[in-house]
Amino acid sequence: MYLLDSDAARKLCQYQLIHELTRALECALTDLAVLPQLIFQLRLNEPETALKKLGSDESVIMAIELVRHANTVEVLMEQSNHILDFDRPDIDSGEAVLFAALYQNAQDRLISGDKRAFVALSNVTHPISTEGIWARLICLEEAILLILEREDFDQVSAKVRARTDVDKAISVVFGRTQAASHASVLEGLTSYIQDLDRSTGGRWLDLQVKCTSNQRSRTGASMSR
Repeated sequence: MYLLDSDAARKLCQYQLIHELTRALECALTDLAVLPQLIFQLRLNEPETALKKLGSDESVIMAIELVRHANTVEVLMEQSNHILDFDRPDIDSGEAVLFAALYQNAQDRLISGDKRAFVALSNVTHPISTEGIWARLICLEEAILLILEREDFDQVSAKVRARTDVDKAISVVFGRTQAASHASVLEGLTSYIQDLDRSTGGRWLDLQVKCTSNQRSRTGASMSR
């Protein structure tokens, strides 16, 4: 299961890249999971407000489709790790629930746009709290890199550049006034990931390492069935 935090879910819907993400991850919408509050955060029960929140009818439709088919992240309190009790203002309640959910199922991965939470996690001193979690964290820039590995670059670039209001950093990487080249986009996204690695004290793992770890986990899960 791939857990999506609300920030990543919203931006991927605004870019209309949800289906590209599932193809890149070789999964279905039903293999994604979102926080139960996402439907309220995006005001999906209020069409006019949802449109203002997401910026286009297509993005609203995609968000509704995501919420309709994705699973809901649930944490069993009796099994949850003390990660839920972190007294850190830079880890909000939603991210804390997502981190805790990772401990309930070792096969799960988290796609998040909240870099502050990743940096805060790197400052947690209790080793049990973060043991084994770094190989299962994917930032938004890495998710886009995975999409670019599989999809047509020009089509993805056009979708991102059509929505300069979604994410300033990603918009700059793809080019605000003139489309950036494929090589330039890869370099820009990689630069932000390297910065995240520095901000987390070198704990951020290379995307290839995480993909390999994911493949091993899938193989192990298949063999245990």
